[in-house]
Formats: sequence, structure tokens, C-alpha cells
Amino acid sequence: MSMQQRGRGTRARGGRGRAGYSGRSRDFASKSWRKPQTQETFAPALGSMLAEVHESDLADVSSVDEKSAKISDCKDIASFNWLNEKEPTIRIPGNPPAWTPLPHPSKLKEDAGEYFRDQNAARYPSYPMQPAVEAILTQNPDISTESIDIVGCGSTIGNLLRFVRKVDHEFRMLVEVLGSTVFFVRRENSPRELIQNVYGYGHSFPEAYTSWAPSVKGSESHQRLIKYTFGDLKCVVRFEADGYFPELMQEQSKNIRQNAKIDREIDADQGLASIFGDTILGRRDPGSIPGKESLTIQSAGDHVPQSAIFDLKTRSIRKKDNDVLGEELPRLWVSQIPHFLLAFHKAGVFDLEEMQIRDVRENVAKWEEDERDSLRQLAALLKLLVAFARTRPDGRFELVHEKGRRVLELREVCDDVPRTLPSTLCKRWTKEGLGVDDNDKPSSLRTDDQDKYTDLDWDTGSEKDYTACDAKCGYCGSCIY
Repeated sequence: MSMQQRGRGTRARGGRGRAGYSGRSRDFASKSWRKPQTQETFAPALGSMLAEVHESDLADVSSVDEKSAKISDCKDIASFNWLNEKEPTIRIPGNPPAWTPLPHPSKLKEDAGEYFRDQNAARYPSYPMQPAVEAILTQNPDISTESIDIVGCGSTIGNLLRFVRKVDHEFRMLVEVLGSTVFFVRRENSPRELIQNVYGYGHSFPEAYTSWAPSVKGSESHQRLIKYTFGDLKCVVRFEADGYFPELMQEQSKNIRQNAKIDREIDADQGLASIFGDTILGRRDPGSIPGKESLTIQSAGDHVPQSAIFDLKTRSIRKKDNDVLGEELPRLWVSQIPHFLLAFHKAGVFDLEEMQIRDVRENVAKWEEDERDSLRQLAALLKLLVAFARTRPDGRFELVHEKGRRVLELREVCDDVPRTLPSTLCKRWTKEGLGVDDNDKPSSLRTDDQDKYTDLDWDTGSEKDYTACDAKCGYCGSCIY
């Protein structure tokens, strides 16, 4: 496998933003807490070209074992809820909304409002991945982060899957190494970019047919993090869960909240805060940048196992013969969601007999088998990107795919783009100063992977072009535009 190095050159791209991988419209409705962005947005500036990955670079997958190109050892490791507050606020572990169907169907109002493409970035543009990492470290204080190769989300991993499956979809993401973990961070034109042309009942249906537990009232979203092995890489993937079936809840020998602790320094005079039961204690993130928003973290909710989670879609009864599940299988595979709820409506009325609830684990397993060649390419691509990131002098780059081109561009990150995590949280993730035993080093950090890129001539002195942004920072993540 080879990558073609490209010369310098910086350019900006115009155009509208892209929808996320999931294609879901249930990101969250903008409320009075923050005025949504309604003006046209433009793509942030691009850094200098470093290299390109062509389709032909992934054609030979002989080095990827077929057995490794399957997801294994999947388990849920953390979760949190976004609250609809003026200041960024999460509750750990939170709860997904429960399936509570109406006893008698009634006509629902069609979706109306404004919805953000990427709610994690919209609610906390400074560090969109911080809530996920806070949840992981809170619920797993002894986790071996050194053994985690990749942290991404349904959008970033899904877009890479789209690329190897030759689905023409435009996207950008930031890639950064923290310790030995490579983070893949979704990037839109603006953190608060809106979904365009929202219609149907994708929001009003879950609002009517699911409900939040009292301990997480005021929630807008339930985010989950699962950990699995794919292509010999240890991956953590964040995704949004539409809901869960209470009847599928298994008895927990110990409630996860009994082990949940806020394991960090709040300030020099304060110790650790232990969280028990449904007590809601809030704290402000100490690592936030002065003068910018900070993340409030509360403890509330219950652990809901992945086996009870469902994904939902609504469609007009006129589309009942369409293979909706088939279209969603790639996304269900990435997030390992076991149940799929498909609700058909007649002019906004959802009859229970027109709702399909399916255990889709066998469907996902069959799709995985049928797509083994594409998944071997995905494994090869992930290994290539991980190895490339680990050889970068600054440990990061931007990955760009333009619509109509069958090539991935690997570019420098502009200097004004902030890091993935604040410094204090980064130190907690990397266990800075604690030392790492050789046996704990990630399995994917292999000499043969790194040697492919050590001879490349890095040139980090790129000029910046802000002409693509209507704000002076070019969407650096440091402002609200």
C-alpha cells in the first residue's frame, strides 16, 4: 500500500456543509438557549497537502486477515446525556429515552424548527470530544487508555466506510494523536451549522413515543460509547441512541453509579467528588480556556445495556416496500445497535400495527459477511491513517474528501485550530508522568507500519487562507460563528 505525497498548496473550498454519516435528523432542536445559525456557511481554510490516499492504494488487502475484518469483543463503556441548558451541561451516565408508545394513535405535528448537524460541536465547540472522554474516564477510572488505538464517532468511522464502499459523500475530519490513541474528530463548515430542508416526523415521533426518566428530564440527547476490536485495532466509537426497550433491561448486579466517580482535581483545595444514587452534583470543567464556555458535568441516570438500545426511522406508508433496513445496516454495524424500529405513518398518524420492531443482529452479521472485501479495505485504511498520524511531527492532520473525487487528501492542520482536548484532560487520558509498560503499548503500533512514512519530507510551513469564512478565524473552533 502506498500513499502519494503532494506538494505544498493551500486553498479554501466554498459550499454548504455535509450531513453527518447517520443521516438522522434527530440531532436536537435549537431552543431559546442559543440563537441558531441561519446564514450560509463556508468551509474553513485548508492546510498544505501532505499526501493522498487513492482507491488503488487500498486494492490489495492481502495483508488484512478476513477474520480480523469483523467487529469482536464489543461492549458499552460509557454514556452521557446532553441537557438543554444555556451553558454546556452533561449528565453521566444519563439515560436514553424509553420506548413508551401512545395507547391510541393521534395525528402528530410535522417537524418544524431548526436542527444542528453536529450537536456535540454545537453545544461545546471548544472541545466536541471532551464530554465523551469525561464520560469514559468517569465510568472507567482504571481504563487502560494506552491500549486504545482509535476514538471516533459514527460519523467519522462511517464516512471512511462510505469511502471504501465507493459512496460519493463529502466530508472532513481532524485526526490527532494523544498518547498512543488516534482521535478522529468530525468537522463541519461551522460547529452550529443547521440541517437543511427538514421535513417529515423524525423529531415529533420520538418526542411522542419515547420519554426521559425523571433523573434526566430536560435532556436533548443520549450519547453512548462502545469499545470493540476491528482489524486488530482497539476502537472506541461514540454515537447517539434513539431509545431503549425497558422490557429488555437486564438486572444489574451493581449499579454503575456506585462506581462512578469524578476522578479529577476540581481545584487545589478540593478533593475528589464521589457520586451516589440519583444525586445531581454539578461542577465546572477546570481545564476550559479563560473567557470561553466551560463544561458542567453532573451525575445522574442509570446504566442501560447495549442489548436494550434501538435505532428508529419514520417513513410514509407509501414507502413501505422500500428496503429501509438495508440502507441503514452500515450505520447499525458501526454503532453495533441491536434493534431497529421502523414506523410508518399515514398523514402523520402512526398506527401500532404499522410499526416494525426487529432484532437486527443477524442482519448486521450477514451484512458484515457480504461486505468482507470492503471491510478489509476499511481495516487497511484505518491502519494506514493511524500509522501516518503517529509519524506526524505534531501528531495531527486533517482528512478531506471532496465529492466527485475518489481520493482522500491528508493535509496540515492550520495553526489556529485548537487541540482535540484541553491540556488537563489530555494529561489524564495519556497518564502523563505515570510511565507506560512495554506490554501495555498498543498492538497496532508496529515498526512496519511506521516505516512506510518515516522517509517522507515533511514541510509544515504553510500559509493560511481565510477567504472561505465570513469570520476572521475561518472556523478555528475558537468562536461561535
